Parts: sequence; C-alpha cells; structure tokens
Amino acid sequence: MATETVLNTVSIPEGKAFEERWEKLRSHRRIVSRVKFQVEWEEGAERQQANGVTVDISKSGCLAVVGAGLPLRKRVRLIHSKSGRTAEAQVVWRDHEAWDVGLELIKPDPSFWGVKF
Repeated sequence: MATETVLNTVSIPEGKAFEERWEKLRSHRRIVSRVKFQVEWEEGAERQQANGVTVDISKSGCLAVVGAGLPLRKRVRLIHSKSGRTAEAQVVWRDHEAWDVGLELIKPDPSFWGVKF
C-alpha cells in the first residue's frame, strides 16, 4: 500500500506589509506600553489576585503577561497600579504558555491605561 504525501506551502508576508495587514484586522490601534496592574477574579468562593504587566494596549484592552494561568473567557477585574482605577475585563486569548493573555475591557475606556491614544 502506497501513501502519497502532498505538501501545501503558505506564503507568510514579511516586514511592513505583514504588520499593516494585522493593523487592518484589529478594532483599535495598539501602542507598545508597559503598564503594571493587578488582576482579580473569583475561583469558587475565593478571590484570587495576581500581578500583571501589559505588552501592548489599545482602547479596548491589552496583551499582557499575568502571574497566573487565567482560563479563557474568565471575567476579571483589572486594577491600574498607579491610578488605582478599576475596569472589568474578559480573557479573550491565552497563549500555550498560560501567562500571556489578551484581555478585552467590558466597557472600553481609552483613559483607563493613562496613555493618550
């Protein structure tokens, strides 16, 4: 019995064209910025808390590294370390490393991060 293998190759654009394509797919412009925050969530009857820092931010959320394995679609509260402001968010992306997460603000507030867009 012979097995035939077919290889399909996909061309991945490089450089500026690749970045421009992703910018068009995003709902808001992203800014590379390191903002320290805490994240709180409920796990059963207990409140959990972890530190986090953003990789990039937008008006609607952030990509961040959080010191806990947050489950996908988990609703959390973000606490901005400098201002003390809070915002409700949801985990919308999680890397296989578990500490890299995408957080979407439930009520987008461009002023939450303390950065002008």
